[in-house]
Amino acid sequence: MKRALSIALCALLMTACLTGAGMAEGKALNTLYSSEISTLNYLTTSTTKDFAISANVIDTLVEYDRYGNIQPSLAEKWEMSEDGLTWTFHLRRDAVWVNAKGEVQANVTANDFVSAAKYLLDDKNASSTANLFYSVIAGAEAYYKSTVPAAEGEAAKTPVDFETVGVKALDEYTLQYTLAAPCAYFESMMTYVCFMPVYGPFLEEKGDRFGVADDENSILYCGAYILSEFKPQEVRVLSKNPAYWDKDNVKIDTIRSTFNKEASSIGAEMYKRGEIDSASIDVTTAASWLKDPETEKLIRPVRQTSFYSYFYCLNFDANFDEAYEPENWTKAVNNEAFRKSLYHGLDRVKAMLITEPDNPESIIFNTIVPTNYATLDGIDYTLVGDLKAITELGTGTFDAEKALAFKAQAIQELTAAGATFPVKILLKYNPRVSGWDNECLVIEQQLEALLGTDYIDVIVEAGPADGFLSEVRRSGNYALLKCNWGPDYADPQTFTDPFRKGNNYSFIDKSADTEALDYYYGLVEAAKAEAFDLTVRYETFAKAEAFLIDHAYVIPFGFGNGGYVASRIDPFTSQFAPYGFTNERYKGSEILSEPMDTDAYFDAYDQWIEDRASQTK
Repeated sequence: MKRALSIALCALLMTACLTGAGMAEGKALNTLYSSEISTLNYLTTSTTKDFAISANVIDTLVEYDRYGNIQPSLAEKWEMSEDGLTWTFHLRRDAVWVNAKGEVQANVTANDFVSAAKYLLDDKNASSTANLFYSVIAGAEAYYKSTVPAAEGEAAKTPVDFETVGVKALDEYTLQYTLAAPCAYFESMMTYVCFMPVYGPFLEEKGDRFGVADDENSILYCGAYILSEFKPQEVRVLSKNPAYWDKDNVKIDTIRSTFNKEASSIGAEMYKRGEIDSASIDVTTAASWLKDPETEKLIRPVRQTSFYSYFYCLNFDANFDEAYEPENWTKAVNNEAFRKSLYHGLDRVKAMLITEPDNPESIIFNTIVPTNYATLDGIDYTLVGDLKAITELGTGTFDAEKALAFKAQAIQELTAAGATFPVKILLKYNPRVSGWDNECLVIEQQLEALLGTDYIDVIVEAGPADGFLSEVRRSGNYALLKCNWGPDYADPQTFTDPFRKGNNYSFIDKSADTEALDYYYGLVEAAKAEAFDLTVRYETFAKAEAFLIDHAYVIPFGFGNGGYVASRIDPFTSQFAPYGFTNERYKGSEILSEPMDTDAYFDAYDQWIEDRASQTK
């Protein structure tokens, strides 16, 4: 059963709502997992599988509700100074640290955030997220660098006093951060692991054993759940924290996850038998289940909570074998008409059928920044300023008439520039990524059928399974390549990083049209400089992004995955955010008495839009 969803509608989706389906009486959830965590030390890790635990057992200063709005959490209130440099958080007094048995150990205080900062800014602790912290906090980078041991032959580092770092406990329940510069997205950073607290005396007591991956007693807990049972590669159990300050909003009492390396292949049948409450459904299984009136009721589309944006890069620094004619490609890619012939010639719906065979339109978007990611006064960022017209094209970016017109123009201009035809287009894929090879073949056949083999010769080639990024994308060993980018914080600025000067995505700074690029980079810098007026900031970022798309420096594609899932969790009761680990949290999630099918899912989607929109009126 399928229901089409327009891109214009997708662009409005930001929030969540109750579905109207009944909620289950039972409050236990059984799941499978196939890969063990590497650590419980949330101050050092940067991997999603580790976040799946830490997100649920450690609270942050703020959190998101199911509509994507920032809400108080460990901080009851906060304020920013007029110059945007000082943020003061006032902590609640009823948050406590507990052990794995749920026994209270201490109150959560401002000193716990200072202890965490000092730990992650010490190079010996090898925190993977220290750079995110010191990218915004005054004095943090200088302190961190002072802890890095001097290389052999270098003079010893000059010690830096931690008091110079912009994190202070003004009193037991007042925390203050001082920024190096005003930061428009600082609030959203509070939901990331590097801003989590730690109880200092416990950290000191545990030493190197803090957060080890095989012991639930190696950390203390201040979140909605505690890791009450943990047997690596056997089972892990999250139990509702009995001392949690907001326990009334924790709807699921227990999440029991059983280890099984074959979880992805056996999960569907175990779900159908009622042995587990959630399972990923692969494309083949989904196609079969959707044809059966009984099993089609058990699955729904995957809710897009991962904000990785996928786009096709055209390489402006060709570094591939002479057999693929890099010099000729360089002439072609620097011709705007040639780029536009590919932009309008690519039928993304056909290409996306490999990923989402049932409803490909629902995961396609026309911009670099994904839909649902950020809003300005309740309006989705992809509908702001110059991006609005691009978003409202829907799947209309594919336009055979325009593609052929730009082909004719490109042939005339490139012939005069000394280029030859057909232009060879080296299109690479990673053989380890399922379906990528077939997607490339679809693109090859579709583009060549439309534009003609007299004009282009798309050459599909497998890259190495290991080291693909370094050997292909980062080295410029391709002509056309599907790339992706995930956000580091909740602001459009993060999606400009793949196109910055010195980038190793498409190397657009190597484009021959330096005047055009100067215009683009000028817009980006102007947007970055505006930290207070979000209307000006977002509209300027939108103008810069629209420039890249309108001039076909990049071809937006959409989300990287679609597909189906079987789950008793109502996806629209869960916390929702475009950044951090919010979407890993079970707090607020509710269990349905009956599974949600496709029709119910899209009905809930529509209600989600309506409910969120009503908040901004």
